[in-house]
Amino acid sequence: MLYIQTDLPKPPRWISTEAGLWAWQAQGAWRATAANALSVRERHQLLQEAEQLHGSACHAPEEVIG
Repeated sequence: MLYIQTDLPKPPRWISTEAGLWAWQAQGAWRATAANALSVRERHQLLQEAEQLHGSACHAPEEVIG
């Protein structure tokens, strides 16, 4: 079963993809970097990374995220 924290701050408006929203909730290190991302280039790179992480998580066995 997959558990995701629900007591998180809302994601920034630039995070609007499914993978980005998933990463915001499930990946603490990614979220910390994204919260401080100012440049469009950095944000674009983070969203690409979120796509990769999300794709990997979809094909991995279930785990508890906390």
